[in-house]
Amino acid sequence: MTNLLEKALLTGFGMFILIVFISLINPFIIAISDFNNTIKSDVEKYNNLFNEVDTAILFVIENPDVIYLNEIEYPRNLNVTFTNDYVKYDFLIDNEIQYKIYEYVKPFISCAYVNLSVSRYILNISCNYNYLSVQFI
Repeated sequence: MTNLLEKALLTGFGMFILIVFISLINPFIIAISDFNNTIKSDVEKYNNLFNEVDTAILFVIENPDVIYLNEIEYPRNLNVTFTNDYVKYDFLIDNEIQYKIYEYVKPFISCAYVNLSVSRYILNISCNYNYLSVQFI
């Protein structure tokens, strides 16, 4: 009987220690989860813009006589450079500058968009004399 009582007490004490340990580390787990969710939402906003611009540029390359116009949401901390035959994106994630570069078969009219405010812009892409013109209006 004492052997069964000892096992019950050890199991109860182990469960008590486990509950105390989980309650101590729970705030840290919640903080890490919130931090990861904010980073995921920022990355998702950047990727949405990258994909939108990429599909628009490819559409204009395939249809050079068409002017592409679409409303987009420009995220914060993003710089875009169009030069030669590539697009370079500089963006900030977790206080570190990240780069993403896309290369195309047609050259661009060189321009850079640095420190644009967070807003909705009209993405205007057209083909002029075999050069792609990309504007955020």
